[in-house]
Amino acid sequence: MSYRDKIVSELHESEERFRRLSELSADAYWEQDEQLRFTSFSDGTSRAIEPGRADHLLGKKRWELEHVNMSAADWAAHRALLEARQPFRELELCRYDAAGRKVWVRVSGEPVFDASGLFKGYRGITRNITERRRAEELRELEHAVTRILAESDSAAAALQKVIRAVCETEGWECGRYFRVDEQAGVMRFADGWSVQDPAVERFLALSRDLVYRPGVGLSGLAWQTGQPQWATDVGKDPRSSKGAAKIGSREIGIHGSFVFPIVSDGKTIGVLAFANRKAREPEQQLLQAITVIGRQIGQFVQRTQADEQRRILEEQLRQAQKVQAIGTLATGIAHEFNSVLQVIRANVELARMDVGPDHPVRESIEEIDKVSRRATDIVQRVLAFARPQAPQRRRLALDEVAQEAVRLLRISLPNGIELAVDFSPETPPVLADATQIHQLLFNLCTNAWQAMRGSSGRIVVRLSAITLEAHAMPALAGLQPGRFARLSVSDSGTGIDPQIRERIFEPFFSTKSIGEGTGLGLAIVHGIVQAHQGAIDVQSEPGKGTTFHIYLPAARPRAGRRRHVIFLDDDQAVVSAMARMLSRHGYRVSGHTVAEQALEAVRAAPQAYDLFVSDYVMPRLSGLDVARELSRIRPDLPVVIFSGHIDAELQHKARELGVRALLNKLNPAEELLAATDRLTGKSASL
Repeated sequence: MSYRDKIVSELHESEERFRRLSELSADAYWEQDEQLRFTSFSDGTSRAIEPGRADHLLGKKRWELEHVNMSAADWAAHRALLEARQPFRELELCRYDAAGRKVWVRVSGEPVFDASGLFKGYRGITRNITERRRAEELRELEHAVTRILAESDSAAAALQKVIRAVCETEGWECGRYFRVDEQAGVMRFADGWSVQDPAVERFLALSRDLVYRPGVGLSGLAWQTGQPQWATDVGKDPRSSKGAAKIGSREIGIHGSFVFPIVSDGKTIGVLAFANRKAREPEQQLLQAITVIGRQIGQFVQRTQADEQRRILEEQLRQAQKVQAIGTLATGIAHEFNSVLQVIRANVELARMDVGPDHPVRESIEEIDKVSRRATDIVQRVLAFARPQAPQRRRLALDEVAQEAVRLLRISLPNGIELAVDFSPETPPVLADATQIHQLLFNLCTNAWQAMRGSSGRIVVRLSAITLEAHAMPALAGLQPGRFARLSVSDSGTGIDPQIRERIFEPFFSTKSIGEGTGLGLAIVHGIVQAHQGAIDVQSEPGKGTTFHIYLPAARPRAGRRRHVIFLDDDQAVVSAMARMLSRHGYRVSGHTVAEQALEAVRAAPQAYDLFVSDYVMPRLSGLDVARELSRIRPDLPVVIFSGHIDAELQHKARELGVRALLNKLNPAEELLAATDRLTGKSASL
């Protein structure tokens, strides 16, 4: 073997050893030409970094490849180093692989020169550091979540920041928090964050209407099982709910989805759901880290809810003590003032007796009497606040009372004030004193239009049904969970300054000028609500109006069906008034002004009615004629007849026909209600 052949053989053997060592190494060996384009990339190591990566690199410059952690300024600095033909060490680069996972590499290189000193390119090694960097990233995320929770005062603020931190660290485009509503047995949207992109923002907006049940959809599965759920493509995943798949995949283009439960004391209280338009493969490291993060969030939410509940109870106690002290003081003053007023009014009466109606001082006496009566009324209102009497509560349909109040309010409101109503048919009946509810509405609406300060504006009275769970609303923590009727009065006025909001229910506290009111309106509202075991929530912002929400417990459903009364009178006004009165007390009422139509209704459904009430004097058929016909249609149906004149003959004929009660038409309301309660078997105790 010649010397030259020996040298070639040794060189070939050296290259083979280097190739084999490269394949066994954790590093990838690469070379670039003088234009800094990749000319070789060791196959064995490239498979360790990503299969097929070598083919993708050849012929390209490093900055022509996609890297998520390098800015234009970073590449400019790196290129300046290369142009100076300087070596570089441990340049860290990050990119996403085909499965949507981050890949981190650390690159080191040095320039290559030939024997004459001519620059020929670069060569170096690339090491995959994904596992180590991923562990560091997830530790940083855990620490970031810990800092957020430590620095946040409320669960809502903390969740918003945590969602954003996870999205930005992990590359998710949208995050949502769904809170478990134990009372309703569902999970509802509570908060969310997304990147600034119209499609993703629309997806977040549509998510607000999503409701999950246990085991339904990825979020429902995470709730039911307490385990994270991952979908590479939500549109094709059979676990996805139809609603979520529709808005996520088909409408917006969401594919990747990751959901994990928020657990407190071993119970899932909500889930965090993340979404992305790119498909994402499951990652074990993230799943392990998220388990820790989920526990952190659950403990924080539980602690903040307990702290918030304690703060609310302490504030309610302070407010109750404050109102009690003011009430005690007001009672003493009112009694003393009342004694003085009694003396004044007694002397006014004596003065009237001492002077004739034409005496010059008579006018002054009458003015004194008028003012003293007004003062007496104020004293009684103070006493009503300080020592509220138990309301005379009956089963009441709030829409009936509200309609009456609105009719009267529309007459008294100034020009330029619009009064609108929005009554939900789902509003449940309540046990309430109709007079006090009427007064409550008047005071709230009067307060609302006074907040307009003489300008035009709008007042809206709303009725709706709402189910409250324990601690669902901090301001209502004193209420027992259950179903409530919510009466809301909203105005477009000036709003309430936060500095005085806590004082608005104090008697005599007012921001109005002298002569504009006594400052008792909201204090009386507060007393009425408390007497009905309800609660008030005030939402207001200066310059943007105020809404008072009144929550009253729904009346318990009656055993059996609602009793049905058919009411007949040829006067439509009488039918309307009596139907409203009976409806307010829990009866279903069918009103008629034509006897034949009322009888036909009974013929069509004889067992549908529990009582027939008829006027005596009517055209064509009298009340007795109606009773006679009813005895043929349904003999056991109780019949009540009312008349303006009840004599012995009418009583005799009514008994013969089996009429169960004769009522005086001059004062029928209370007698009719009592007779209706008795004849339909309704208990007087509601």
